[in-house]
Amino acid sequence: MLSMLLSLFLSIVLLGSGVSGIDDVNYWFSFGDSYTQTGFVTNGTLPTPGNPLGNPTYPGQTAVGGTNWIDVDTTVYNNSLVLTYNYAYGGATIDASLVTPYEPTVLSLTDQVNEFLDTAAGKPTSTPWTSSNSLFSIWIGINDIGNSYYLSGDRYAFDDTLLNAEFALVQKLCAIILCIRSSYAFCVNEASLTTLDIQMLAQSATSQATEKAIIADFNYKLAERISAFKTNHSWVQTWLWDSNSAFTAVLNSPTSYGFVDVTSYGNPGDFWGNNYHPSSAAHDIWGKEIALLLERTVW
Repeated sequence: MLSMLLSLFLSIVLLGSGVSGIDDVNYWFSFGDSYTQTGFVTNGTLPTPGNPLGNPTYPGQTAVGGTNWIDVDTTVYNNSLVLTYNYAYGGATIDASLVTPYEPTVLSLTDQVNEFLDTAAGKPTSTPWTSSNSLFSIWIGINDIGNSYYLSGDRYAFDDTLLNAEFALVQKLCAIILCIRSSYAFCVNEASLTTLDIQMLAQSATSQATEKAIIADFNYKLAERISAFKTNHSWVQTWLWDSNSAFTAVLNSPTSYGFVDVTSYGNPGDFWGNNYHPSSAAHDIWGKEIALLLERTVW
């Protein structure tokens, strides 16, 4: 059994309740890394009722080549029309000045939020979102930890630095929401913990143990931040979804979920789509769980 190591964060700010019908569109503004990316660019075709993720052509440029969780939540596991603006970018870290991404062209979470602020945040005629019909989500962390767990110095204190930067961006989004003068708003924060990816299995036992300890610290502090956020934002209803349970359930019994095992990748029946990302079949499981979480409020 693989050790549960790598932490991801999905924070969804939900504004309003979903209703069906073209005139009652729900807008989803998504931010994150390769677990969420579909290759959306702001100067391309924007989402429409017949093309709810806009550009590129569905399912987009995902890390696994097929559908991912946000694909299926936008088009399958929802009971209302959802138009998704997916700013997520493969390889993203929270802020490139804190953790350098694998390429300088990668858009960090900071960059993605700024893209939103420079485009759809202004409520252009092409994107007439309101605070009663919009969902904001963040799934980030895998690259921050993978690219920094081995750093010298007080690495545990660095987790606080990362989370400070992330929640500063959440506050920016909340400020935009408040400017719209909404009567109510909801925030769903989802912390997910994924397994030691196949790449990390090639590293030493010492490296694996070090990363595991950093991830445990990051997750603990993340849960504390979410709790504090709930306390300090009475106008925001907040949920915590920990996908550790979702990953653990599958990886403890892969065959019962239709997977061959917990280490194979790249073929039909494999849990892993490649050596770093879960397959589309695994993403379908996460999509269903997230949809169930939101079912009574959004979908």
